[in-house]
Amino acid sequence: MTRVIVIGGGVGGLTVAHELAERGLEVHVYEARPDWGGKARSQFVAGTGTEGRRDLPGEHGFRFYPSFYRHVIDTMARIPAAGAPQGHVAGRLRPCAEGAVAMINGRSVSPFPRRMLYQPADVLEALQVFFRDLGFDPSDIGLFNLKVLQFLSSSDERRLGQYEGLTWYEYLGGDGYSPNFQRKLTEIPRMLVAMDSLTGNARTNGCTSMQLFFDYASTGTASDRTMGGPTSQMWIDPWTAHLKSLGVHLHPSETCVALDVAGGRVSGARFADGAVRTADHYVLAVPIEAAIPLMSEQLAALDQQCDRLRRAEVERLVSWMVGIQFFLRRDVRLAGGHIVFPDSPWALTAISQPQFWCETVGEFARHYGDGEVAGLISVDVSEWSRTGTHIPKPARECTRNEVFAEVWWQLKAALNGTGPEQQVLTDEMLHSWHLDADLDYSSGVPPRNRSPLLIHPPGSWAARPEAAGQVPNLYFAADFVRTHTDIASMEAACEAGRRAANAILEREGSTPSRAAIWPLEEPALFGPWKRLDQDLYLAGRPHLFETLGIRNAFAAVELFRRFAGLSGIPPIDVLLRQFNVTEMLGGLLSHFWPRTRRP
Repeated sequence: MTRVIVIGGGVGGLTVAHELAERGLEVHVYEARPDWGGKARSQFVAGTGTEGRRDLPGEHGFRFYPSFYRHVIDTMARIPAAGAPQGHVAGRLRPCAEGAVAMINGRSVSPFPRRMLYQPADVLEALQVFFRDLGFDPSDIGLFNLKVLQFLSSSDERRLGQYEGLTWYEYLGGDGYSPNFQRKLTEIPRMLVAMDSLTGNARTNGCTSMQLFFDYASTGTASDRTMGGPTSQMWIDPWTAHLKSLGVHLHPSETCVALDVAGGRVSGARFADGAVRTADHYVLAVPIEAAIPLMSEQLAALDQQCDRLRRAEVERLVSWMVGIQFFLRRDVRLAGGHIVFPDSPWALTAISQPQFWCETVGEFARHYGDGEVAGLISVDVSEWSRTGTHIPKPARECTRNEVFAEVWWQLKAALNGTGPEQQVLTDEMLHSWHLDADLDYSSGVPPRNRSPLLIHPPGSWAARPEAAGQVPNLYFAADFVRTHTDIASMEAACEAGRRAANAILEREGSTPSRAAIWPLEEPALFGPWKRLDQDLYLAGRPHLFETLGIRNAFAAVELFRRFAGLSGIPPIDVLLRQFNVTEMLGGLLSHFWPRTRRP
């Protein structure tokens, strides 16, 4: 029987094991931690549960499952879960009916609805809805909307060949916006997922932003989901139990320190206890900061992508997004979904969780803690270098207690009004809190972050590996692998795990079917324009908007409208003759949409 060693027990590693075990291979998974799930695991607060209740559930960060997470959801649907809706883990996902924005300066929670998008004009309207309560200048919104439409009508070739080399901030024309909007350009993407506009490349940020935007803009309760309970309890524990039933061997608390090489291939995995374990195939399913030290000179000599990975600057490729949970004496339901705090100094996002757990877990106080905790607000802190307001220091320079104090202050500043009846959160409500256990303060401040998140600076695609390279029995299955998903997420790790499993099956000449892999999807209405842009890009020409001199979103929509429904878009020279922005729109657009800022 073909034997596979998987190093790393996060989502990527468990996915490899799942796919291969279903197809009859012998799989051994080794994980350095005593717990499974990697960044996705729950961090139960030891000693907090009494009288048969579970310990209070902390996490690396709250869980967010947009509809484009197809790989993870498919995997969940193949994991049995007794008592769960539909009988599997995917049935434990709970829909979020709305998203919301809370402003420290506005002191209110503003939910925004969802709607379907049928034409480019609907894109502008949906963006207007999202920005309506943020106080943005119309010129800012106009330029941003134009760049969104440009990205949606850009070919894959231009995105990889041109936008991959720009930051998202540069692509959006960041210096052309007002100072207020410039701040939001750097904060909002980082709050939604692990993306940084100033350092992340435009291709990755753009593709993911479009997916999130269409998820938020569309109708349907599945567009944004959260887990109906602590992640380990709802997903990871049933998953590992299922893997064991498939014959997977799980080895916790085993740290791989080296990969031995002989005869042009990996000959063994060496562990911290000195043991060397052998297999036919080896899968590295650890984060990038753990994978780089395992890229030896011998591996680098065999495989260019191992060499590129060995020489990668890990500090340039990772950033911080860290979770903190506030346990409350009563359940405070802030909104029916995730809340963004765009003007919070530390770029906060949050969700009040027990409202989504009632159907799957039951009443929070009856199942967790000491019986006094009824509410839980889970917060992600995405900005660790900016000075706080209550504690005038960057988060990286704060103690654990100072991080708690500043985040708690920012939440209250955004959610509480001025009168006694407008106090959504009070100190009396707070029972306790939990900061991500992967922040290591054992050596004092600043802490060591043992779970940084991958970011995607310009040009980083070239340094990242495919799931399989030139070493005939070595594979990669983590979110730094080249995938369609292409962001630091459990979805990217799951896709990478499937790619690694498929590569092993291919090299083994195995007959079973391959694991399914899905590309990201964007509205079909932009398809013809992408094909036109492909021709332009391959001919060395700029995007159509730049060729035609289009400098505002209304003009772009008019272009799309004029040629809607045609079987094919006219050649570029015909477009140049038929579409004259100045003649068609003239002073009307100047009156309604100022053109003082240019892309």
